[in-house]
Amino acid sequence: MADSKDADAPSSGPPKGNPPPRFRLKPLDIPVLKHLRSKRVILASASPRRKALLGQVGLVNLDIIPSTKPENVDKKSHTPAEYVTATAIQKCLDVYELAVQSQPETRDDATEPRPDPSLVISADTIVVSRDGRILEKPRDRADHIRMLRHLRDTRVHSVLTAVCAIAPREDAQYPGYVMETHTEETKVYFARESDGLPDDVIEAYVSTGEGVDKAGGYAVQGIGGMLLVEKVEGSVDNVVGLPVRQCLALAEKVIFRQDGESEGEDE
Repeated sequence: MADSKDADAPSSGPPKGNPPPRFRLKPLDIPVLKHLRSKRVILASASPRRKALLGQVGLVNLDIIPSTKPENVDKKSHTPAEYVTATAIQKCLDVYELAVQSQPETRDDATEPRPDPSLVISADTIVVSRDGRILEKPRDRADHIRMLRHLRDTRVHSVLTAVCAIAPREDAQYPGYVMETHTEETKVYFARESDGLPDDVIEAYVSTGEGVDKAGGYAVQGIGGMLLVEKVEGSVDNVVGLPVRQCLALAEKVIFRQDGESEGEDE
């Protein structure tokens, strides 16, 4: 019967009824994330990329409180690793102290006071050229083009991200908190001019505006990663702005290992 045959045949039109449910990932089931899901966690950064990276592992209800203190660490008197670590510590301490001191003096029945943070995370990322210069965000179009040409012509540069994590001490022992830091380095290789990265490609990339707000002038997770970068040695999320695995390891240290088992700060 033609009608029966047609009924058995797959439809060429859009499916009828409700579409099948999309597969949803289960939460990442590790102790520190399970602990923090019901706690107040502050990200001391306005970077949407850092927020998104933490959201991918399940830290979605973050308080975003960037530090408002000037970043005044002297580059000339520090190595790049010392500079980026000191800047991350400054940000984290500023926001932690602000959070624990900003509880209202009087309680409003309509407004519950916010709990003290269980964890504050800060990060700072810098790009260091092959000749040791710390590269900031480009000042203007001409500076942006010069910066990317320099990174191409020197071939390899380092991206350093320092992460700082602070949690309150359970025993209230001075200074009242536990702090740990880690500084991650990733090597990034740019393509050569002869391998598809001539000046006009760099100029076209600058015109997209993607790299104007980024140290080094490019986004590894975007067009910049496709056009400019040949290879990466190390953590890609570190280049984006936050080495997530190390960030979670720091959180575990300051929350669960406050009794001196920690080996101290990593360089």
